[in-house]
Amino acid sequence: MYDSPTEFLHDVASSAGECVAQSVIPAQDGTYTCACSCERWSVTAPSRAEGLRLARVHTRSQ
Repeated sequence: MYDSPTEFLHDVASSAGECVAQSVIPAQDGTYTCACSCERWSVTAPSRAEGLRLARVHTRSQ
């Protein structure tokens, strides 16, 4: 667990190429742009729930 958002972002920045953080961000068209800090994975999902599911599959945490 992290004490602050800054600590979390520092960890993400210093873990280049690793799956440390995933994002699921709403797009203008109602879909969700999903990406990983490893910079090798990005997809568009039809819903937030599907984006989160896909992120779990990507990190093999499902």
